[in-house]
Amino acid sequence: MVTRVGALALADFRERRRRPGYLVVLLGTLALGLLAAPVGESRWEVFQVTDLHGRYTSGYVGTVTALGGAVWLSLAGFGVARGAIPRDEQSGVGRVLAATPMSRIAYLAGKFGSNLLLFGSMLLALAGTALAVQLLKGDSGHVDVVRLLLPYVLITLPLLAVVAGCAVLFDTLPGLRGGLGATVWFAVWLVLVLGAQTSDGLDVLGMRRITASIREVLAAGGRPTDGVEFGVGLTADDRVLGTFDWPGLGPGEAGGPAATAALLTAVAVGLALLGALWFRRFDGASTHPGTARLRPGGTGVRPGGTGVRPGGRTEGAGREEAGAGAAPECGPAAFAAAPARLTSVRLTPAHRGGTVLAALAGELRILVQGWWLWWAGAAAISAVALSVAPDGPSHAVLPFAMLWPMLLWSRMGHRAGGGSIEELLGACPSPLRRGLAALLAGIVPALAVVAGSVVRLLGAGEHRAAAGALAGALLIPALALLCGTVTRGPRLFQTLYPLLWYGMINHVGGLDFLGVTGQRAPAPAAVAGLAAVLALASLALAAIRHATR
Repeated sequence: MVTRVGALALADFRERRRRPGYLVVLLGTLALGLLAAPVGESRWEVFQVTDLHGRYTSGYVGTVTALGGAVWLSLAGFGVARGAIPRDEQSGVGRVLAATPMSRIAYLAGKFGSNLLLFGSMLLALAGTALAVQLLKGDSGHVDVVRLLLPYVLITLPLLAVVAGCAVLFDTLPGLRGGLGATVWFAVWLVLVLGAQTSDGLDVLGMRRITASIREVLAAGGRPTDGVEFGVGLTADDRVLGTFDWPGLGPGEAGGPAATAALLTAVAVGLALLGALWFRRFDGASTHPGTARLRPGGTGVRPGGTGVRPGGRTEGAGREEAGAGAAPECGPAAFAAAPARLTSVRLTPAHRGGTVLAALAGELRILVQGWWLWWAGAAAISAVALSVAPDGPSHAVLPFAMLWPMLLWSRMGHRAGGGSIEELLGACPSPLRRGLAALLAGIVPALAVVAGSVVRLLGAGEHRAAAGALAGALLIPALALLCGTVTRGPRLFQTLYPLLWYGMINHVGGLDFLGVTGQRAPAPAAVAGLAAVLALASLALAAIRHATR
């Protein structure tokens, strides 16, 4: 069993590391490592110690980069790790595995191991970056490999094991496989990251032992420690910071983080294997209706309820010939008969003058399909919250109101679950018109969210803030359209947007697409210009794909 699990994990890892999402997250990990321990004059920080900054010893560089990797990969890495089981189901690999003796536990353990290999490869690259940063900075030429790698082993890897286990668990739950799962995990991530920095929260980042060790070093050097505060998160500090010499956590100080790491590892394994209670290994109710069902050791494939068995006998044929009340076919036979059925379909041109509005109305219906009551209710709540926000016109509520359409925007640029609708639309004229209608359909809910806040800001004379809110309402749908057009799926946007939003609420000026930080935010004209560039790139890509068909 161990051999099968290892072979499955390794094969799955080799396939997933070739995907563009893996490269994007890996490059982001390396970039965050350089921001956490910058070599030049950068003011970015991931680990804050009031008005101090540590010298680049092996222990300090290893700790700050490990903390940055834990924060980044626990969110962005989740988007790369999840989706392995649905991908096996859609590609047919899962049905092949269902015909083997591999058990459900072994299959889920293999996916969990694949996720760990995915994260482990990124952490190895990040640790190499930390070593290079220490040598380039030149604060300390002595390399202590144990203190450099210990934070990765005790802090980052156990937390990412929990992320890997949750990704497997979410894949086994139909309600959490899609965009809703990304939203739920973002809420869980906020609790984990913010809770790790409080005295009564679960210390998943080892902050208590790290801060206690730094306080001891500061006190031994004669520095007062009463006003020293610590934090984790990407921020920029323009002040001139003092320095302190901290060697990092040693093996003798790792008791608390080691106990937490053991607990997190046990929780991760339990989460990954919990889905075995209801997961049917693609040979039962876990497959979607209408997909081929392959029974282990069986004699045939039964698509849509009809089966073809060796020997030429078609099971269920008598029922199909019985009369008009027979169930429609859902298997290959249906595709064979499709041309005859499509001959009765007539596509008539839309009335002149109503083409754009009709296309916009159609795109809006596609965005809210199946969820329009939820979208309408959330929009109404957001509008009321923005209209009754205290202390006059304020952006306090607007960033949180801009979260609710995330799943809606993630549908832009592709037809999720649309089957062959793309081929049908590919035969229609003017892909630019369709793309423009899709962009406008995404802008409509964004304008609905910011409208109340814009009116209040204009009434208070805050014209720059109002323009910033409007520019943000243009930027996010344009970003969603580009992400969906490039990847033909929702996950890139579902990963990037929470990171952008988190940077905004942490007052990172360069990421403030709504103008929350005031004068530190990018100019509204620059944000609107970026939105136009993203929209034009999406339309150009759509036109190129249409021309190559």
